[in-house]
Amino acid sequence: MSQANEKTDWLHALLLYGLGFLLFWEWLRPLSIISDTGQSEIFILFTAFLFLLSYFQLPFWLSFPVKGIAMVYALHEMFFPGSFFDFLWLNYFLSDFSQNVGFLFDGRFDSLSNVFRTFLFFILLWLISYLMQYWLIQTRRIFLFLLVTIVYISVIDTFTTYEADQAIIRIVIIGFILLGLLQILRIQEQEGVSFSKGRFPVYWLMPLVVVIAFSSLFGYIAPKAEPQWPDPVPFLKKTTGDDGEGKNGNGISKIGYGEDDSQLGGPFVMDDTSVFTAQIKDRGYWRVETKDVYTGKGWESSVRDRVMFEGSTETLFEDDVEVEAFDMKMNMTGNEEFDFIVHPGQVTSIETGKDVQLLENPLTGKVFTQNLGESVVLDNYNLEYESPTFSEKMLREASTEYPERLADTYLQLPETLPERVGALAEEITSEEDNPYDKARAIENYFVGNGFVYETTDVAVPGENDDYVDQFLFETQLGYCDNFSSSMTVLLRSLGIPARWVKGFTEGEFVAAAGDYREYEVTNNNAHSWVEAYFPEVGWVPFEPTRGFSNQADFVSDYSDDEASNTETSDPAQAEEEQAQQQEQLPQEEAASGSSSAPFEWSMWYTVVLIVIFLLLCYVVLKNYKKWLKRLIISKYKKRDDDKALSEAYFRLLWLLDLHGIKRGANQTLREYAVQVDQKLRTKDMKELTRRYEENYYRGKTNNDGWDEMKKLWENLIKKMQS
Repeated sequence: MSQANEKTDWLHALLLYGLGFLLFWEWLRPLSIISDTGQSEIFILFTAFLFLLSYFQLPFWLSFPVKGIAMVYALHEMFFPGSFFDFLWLNYFLSDFSQNVGFLFDGRFDSLSNVFRTFLFFILLWLISYLMQYWLIQTRRIFLFLLVTIVYISVIDTFTTYEADQAIIRIVIIGFILLGLLQILRIQEQEGVSFSKGRFPVYWLMPLVVVIAFSSLFGYIAPKAEPQWPDPVPFLKKTTGDDGEGKNGNGISKIGYGEDDSQLGGPFVMDDTSVFTAQIKDRGYWRVETKDVYTGKGWESSVRDRVMFEGSTETLFEDDVEVEAFDMKMNMTGNEEFDFIVHPGQVTSIETGKDVQLLENPLTGKVFTQNLGESVVLDNYNLEYESPTFSEKMLREASTEYPERLADTYLQLPETLPERVGALAEEITSEEDNPYDKARAIENYFVGNGFVYETTDVAVPGENDDYVDQFLFETQLGYCDNFSSSMTVLLRSLGIPARWVKGFTEGEFVAAAGDYREYEVTNNNAHSWVEAYFPEVGWVPFEPTRGFSNQADFVSDYSDDEASNTETSDPAQAEEEQAQQQEQLPQEEAASGSSSAPFEWSMWYTVVLIVIFLLLCYVVLKNYKKWLKRLIISKYKKRDDDKALSEAYFRLLWLLDLHGIKRGANQTLREYAVQVDQKLRTKDMKELTRRYEENYYRGKTNNDGWDEMKKLWENLIKKMQS
């Protein structure tokens, strides 16, 4: 009966913890929408891990360090590149931790780093998991947490872009099932009600589940009246003087391609709205346009004229650069309407299939689609283009005598640019002797040095602030516009012509069809990067944004003996490119039926191994007494030597002590035998002790005594509760 009740308790706990985790999950779901958290799954996994450890009820000395290691590992995965066992990152984390603790005690909360804020958030998740255990298992009350969850989701739904329609339904179903189950368990404990044969109260719970499911379904499909109260958001914004625009007119907006880049900065939220899909053989970034004038606040174009498209876009690279020709099919059936061409490289021909005029801005390279002077949005079109492979030898040997037209246009900087920007560029490139290596040094400068990819806590430059200067020396928090603008300005301050490029990253792999791969591009893929000009080579792309990798191909040289080296010479850049390629290849090869996808160790495998390890530890802790009893029985059952009797008897005493039946300091064996028989509800221990004393004090042969006692001894061991 006790074993059945124990199983029932574990079943109760499993259901309670599962429902509690699902309820708390609703707090984490909006993170990816109301914040810039692109790795919200790490928080969810960490929380699930905490609930799992609480369910297994591991001892504090084991659970505390395991949770701590899991938290540190999660921080490493989110913020630090390289191996977890490369403890250089740990030195940085400890230094950052001590500095932020000082900020915390000084009340300088706005100075806390993202790493430390995330650390505090993990601590909060840890505390909440403990509170959930207390509410669910100890007090059997969850109503307050359910009420706060409903209020939280309602506020998030009202004041952000998060849609909580489905969330409210899930919360009501999970919450009321939890309330009903906890009430059933409270009745059982308070009134002394027991379930027959340890059976879980399914018959008690099923009516509750049916009522909740029916009520939720009816509420979901029933007609609903229009809101009776006006939307409070416009009223609050009007009352507080906030019309939805932030500083200088930059409020929180959705990510995506936009025309106006004159005022950069400010936060945005992610938007996975589809823009287009493309079938292409060679993945890469999607270009729209470039801009040449940096104003100190953003970017503008010095030329707005449009000329007839002559069959190919502007020359991106010179004749000596090796190129490969490709074709692709573009499907613009997303939710955005673009009256221009999106392309991956230097276009050589465009086939629209309609009577459409193509006009090009000769400076920005943007190709517009028109008909009789009116903008036309194409549903689909086909492209032929050329993709280059750059020789790093040619880039390092490139001349520094730039054409006058390019120098006048792409070395422009505002007079208000602080001098420390140019000084920083000189400092970064002090050890390099050619423009290409200087560009690489600046590109790699953003990999470390405190720069963090951020989309919500992003400053807007004030009236006397420079956009690039503010990012480089004050905030170091930003997204692609901050990184790409800063690198472009740093290159120009060194006398290297550079320009700002807008478009999209490659998108998400969808499927493979023969030699073509289909990618879907959403607003989340909107991106900006840098191009620098090298004589005899052309415009070369660079990717300074933290977490992104350059899609261009680089080789050491075009000669046969070195042509096989297709990796960039920069180790950090090569590592990022390799990581992204390994992430993409398994998806692509799986879709094309290939079984040679490379194996890549990732955080998910580590989490699985940790879970398996904990399960093994739990199984061992739960069953080691049972295994120990079996081992001792098998060891002594076949023995018949002179020492078998005494050794087996004292091994039995040791097992009894291990199972909680302890012998008093002044207790005789017969007194202890009475205690054991009372605990185990048997008479075997008294009989076994009597025979042991007869053999020990009366000198009977041990062999005969052991044969008679063996059955009693084995029965006592089997009756011990594990």
